[in-house]
Amino acid sequence: MKRILAVLAALILAVFALTACSDNNDSSDNDSADHDGMAMTSMSMTSMPTSMSMPSMPLGMSTPGASSMGIVISGFEYSTPESVMPGQVLTIQNNDTVEHSVTSDTAGLFNEDIEAGETETITVPNEPGTYTFHCTYHPSMRGTLTVK
Repeated sequence: MKRILAVLAALILAVFALTACSDNNDSSDNDSADHDGMAMTSMSMTSMPTSMSMPSMPLGMSTPGASSMGIVISGFEYSTPESVMPGQVLTIQNNDTVEHSVTSDTAGLFNEDIEAGETETITVPNEPGTYTFHCTYHPSMRGTLTVK
């Protein structure tokens, strides 16, 4: 998500820079010569979209009809959705500057390492219930997933 926003910001800045540098004379021709004699095409901001929309599907949504966000790690804490659907593929976003894990307290259910600034996924257990998990690198980090 951050990468998409960074690319969009760079694109918008480039358009502004090109528009600011273009020759703004009154000729009906779209091409004008710059100071070195090279042709430049002027760009009009009226041809640019006035608003950009981001995808409406929240982070972690992989099952139609689900209303939960994924797990977000920030400030050495887990933020989890209120509940998830059985078997749902859940996105984990690590916003910290160090590696973390999402490791089920029940051996073998799920165990995913997430590098700093990266995103991974886990598949939620198929059985409804409450599942506790922790970070293997930082034992004080604990979270709970409720599968309904």
